[in-house]
Amino acid sequence: MTVSGNRPGYLAETLDSWSAVRGLSAWDVRFVVEPGPELARCEAVLEEFSRRRVARSVEVEVNPERRGVRANPHHALSAAFGTGAGFVVLGEEDIVVADDVLECLLAVPDEPDVLAACAFSDRPAPQPTDVLADTGFCAWVWGTWASRWTGCLRDDWFEAARAPWDGAGAGWDFGVERIAAAHGMRFVGPLASRSDNIGRDGGVHALPEEFEESRAATFVAHRDPVAWRTPLAVRGEPSHH
Repeated sequence: MTVSGNRPGYLAETLDSWSAVRGLSAWDVRFVVEPGPELARCEAVLEEFSRRRVARSVEVEVNPERRGVRANPHHALSAAFGTGAGFVVLGEEDIVVADDVLECLLAVPDEPDVLAACAFSDRPAPQPTDVLADTGFCAWVWGTWASRWTGCLRDDWFEAARAPWDGAGAGWDFGVERIAAAHGMRFVGPLASRSDNIGRDGGVHALPEEFEESRAATFVAHRDPVAWRTPLAVRGEPSHH
């Protein structure tokens, strides 16, 4: 998870949601923290999360200098895959998750043309709670596989992170979409969102006046386990995963 070092309140709320996630006890959790003005308070929140022992392990890395919004996620993913992980989930300090978010992301089929599994859905409510479908990329909690990281994302990350039009801020999420298009790849996520934005204030790109329209209408914090269904490209029908 990337942490700005600026917003301990959002971080605490987000980690409360992660503490309830089913299956987290089998995962190693790593925080990559920028040296922001609220670093000490953020470190206290991370220490409290570690004391809960809800994950297999917790590691906190504080960057000696600020890496920035493009380099810090790249570093976080690179460090995680460097441990030998086959699949890595990247979270952010101001994105809460449903308690079945890992079940959802792990249900996304590991197919060569799937670049990433995304937890967020901006579809209107209501939506079926058990369906995964092709979706656009959203950085609000997503996962990818080691082969996609080394073969597609890692080396082209910074070159691809250009604004899509004049006047738009450059961002690595634009780059991920550009890389997917170049490789003919797709993104898969739930119709009913498993993550939600809480970061109204203090973000780099988000504006407070745009906050409400950025929320997930289908998000709820708790969901019972489901038998996930994914669309079949050939038949166009959902299948149980």
